[in-house]
Amino acid sequence: MTEVVVLSQQILRKASMSNTDCDVLVIGSGAGGGTVAAYCASMGKSVIVIERGSPRRVMPADGQHRHDENYALIDAIPYDDRKVLIGRQEHRLYMGGISGGGTSLYGAALIRPQESDFCPGNFYGDRIPEEIHRWPVTFDTFLPWLQAAEILYRVADAPPINSVTNQQKPIHVPGSVHPQEPQHYSGLPLTPISHRLMDAARRARLNPWRLPLAINSATCLRCDHCAGFECPTGARRSSDQLLEESLRRGEALRVLHQTEVTEIHRRGSAGIAGVVIRDRSTGTTQILRARRYVLAAGALSSPALLLGSGFSHPLIGRNYMTHCSPIVVGLFLRGTEADRTFIKQVGLSDFYHGTPDLPEKMGIIQSLPAPGPELLAKNGLAAFPRSFRRLLRRYMLPLVGIVEDLPNPENRVTIEPGKKIRLHHTYSDFDLLRAKSLSNQMSLLLRRTGAVLRITGRLASNRHVAHQCGTLRFGTRREHAVLDADCRMFDYPELFVADGSFMPTSLGVGPSLTIIANALRVADVLCSEV
Repeated sequence: MTEVVVLSQQILRKASMSNTDCDVLVIGSGAGGGTVAAYCASMGKSVIVIERGSPRRVMPADGQHRHDENYALIDAIPYDDRKVLIGRQEHRLYMGGISGGGTSLYGAALIRPQESDFCPGNFYGDRIPEEIHRWPVTFDTFLPWLQAAEILYRVADAPPINSVTNQQKPIHVPGSVHPQEPQHYSGLPLTPISHRLMDAARRARLNPWRLPLAINSATCLRCDHCAGFECPTGARRSSDQLLEESLRRGEALRVLHQTEVTEIHRRGSAGIAGVVIRDRSTGTTQILRARRYVLAAGALSSPALLLGSGFSHPLIGRNYMTHCSPIVVGLFLRGTEADRTFIKQVGLSDFYHGTPDLPEKMGIIQSLPAPGPELLAKNGLAAFPRSFRRLLRRYMLPLVGIVEDLPNPENRVTIEPGKKIRLHHTYSDFDLLRAKSLSNQMSLLLRRTGAVLRITGRLASNRHVAHQCGTLRFGTRREHAVLDADCRMFDYPELFVADGSFMPTSLGVGPSLTIIANALRVADVLCSEV
């Protein structure tokens, strides 16, 4: 099999030297796509990025701004404008719909997975077969790429950078003169409620830590609204910034906004002939050809594009995952300042591998910003005056649990007639049981912190699809995976995947840092071939 792949690569390399528009064509500019594009461009490759969304909004230069909740979270203007079928209804999902994808709207917590995330079968036993959960790379192999991702995204309060013996060469970091030098970025000062939460956790013999945030403390305005909104100062690091920096350096990069890929053309079994793109403003179409292609449209859109283009691997679109994330809101008599500053600062991993009453693999706990008055109205408080909802935020502290939901082939992305995307997803009883157990621990922690009321038992709506992954899993054999260990499609060696689709399991942390790290790894392979 290895000889066949190598021979295919040699044939494709010779055939693709002419009649191409670029070395690397990237579909999507989010955490995976934007990172791959920036890496390849910085290595002297010609790169075209196809981005379905618009550029980020330009905020006033004087720093004056206001976070418009209706614009961002109710009307969802910065989010993907397509409607997805869930059951019998169509919904617009909270997926990034502007340049930079989710990284232009995320909460910027870039957290390393644990070593156990790469061998989850040690915890789940016969609940899922080994061929489903096995990662084809080890944690030690992946760790240098995680560290490089932290440098690239300027993560504050990241774990220390340690040397890894099996890394044979320095990892290139776009824009970095000394990529191997340890970096340190100052985190945001802890708010009083964050101090109180950490003190309460320590009294309970827990081990809280500061969330590693890709936020520049020197330019951050400490907004009470952060996740879900465009950053008014650019303090929050995004893949769109990587592309902007590449363009300023004069690298061979083009970004086509408001442009979508409607089909990936194949030459039978001989490879990829090109992609059909459509300008969403004019409706005009054309075909672009590249020496290598990178699919990074997200764990929902990437398999949908493959299915809509006639790709037929039986695992395309299956095993869709999005963390089962219980939310517990604490209400305090003393103000938390959640209505006027940034409070998403604290994490705990003491229950990563289970709670006292349920010793099963779960994930982390972290603090969240308080929802604004419009979201509170949408989530059951519409009968109360807006002034009351604004006041209520002042005394809130939400916590969220990240529960690693198990892959399930029946949770999947499919295509309806007309290429309409359909999402099939339900949490298993086992997922919900662990979510309830972790929710109980969050409620107890909030009580110890001083909350007089805890609102429990809530999960995000089915429109909130943060942390989606798993639909184009990588592995060692095509019977059990769509991609090989380098995230190359088994049957199409010039087509790579660089978004969360590649992940066999969902980890016990948000996947953003892992996606960025894997994108650097994929880009390194690409640059050795073109």
